Amino acid sequence: MTNQKEQTELQVFKTVLLHCIIIITFPVISFFTSKIFIFDKLLGLETVTSNVYSAGVAIAILHIALGAFIYRAYFDTPSKLQMKSD
Repeated sequence: MTNQKEQTELQVFKTVLLHCIIIITFPVISFFTSKIFIFDKLLGLETVTSNVYSAGVAIAILHIALGAFIYRAYFDTPSKLQMKSD
């Protein structure tokens, strides 16, 4: 019983850690990627304008990542986690 509880807690920890990494890294990567490649090089916008649009892209990505985390936290039941560990 204790071993199964530890496995479930480990699975929850891995899931939360993965989502934390995604929530931190994806917006930063999307900001610089969209700024450099789309708004600066492709569209040739001014610095301030490309920063504002890139921040908008990063905010959208952040909301998607947070929504995925909330969805997973709300709809994953302990029985699903136990089935995955079996």
